[in-house]
Amino acid sequence: MDEYKSQKELYLALVPALNVKMRIIRNSEYNYIKKEDIWNYLRTNKWCKDINLCISEMVNDIINVEEKMIDKYLKDKLNKEEKEIL
Repeated sequence: MDEYKSQKELYLALVPALNVKMRIIRNSEYNYIKKEDIWNYLRTNKWCKDINLCISEMVNDIINVEEKMIDKYLKDKLNKEEKEIL
């Protein structure tokens, strides 16, 4: 991965790719997905397992991630939070 001083700096570098993905999913059944949801899904489920990622690989992941996988991630997260409250 290119050297970034923080995850925030890396996130800001990836915002243009996240914006492209948002335009792709805007008119889909998953139109409630936000940039942060895409970022969090990939950060916790894909990128944490990869080594020496470069920015182009991350952009490719953003553009090609399946919306249904992000949807499942969000629903699982919501279910977990609800169980913790009870």
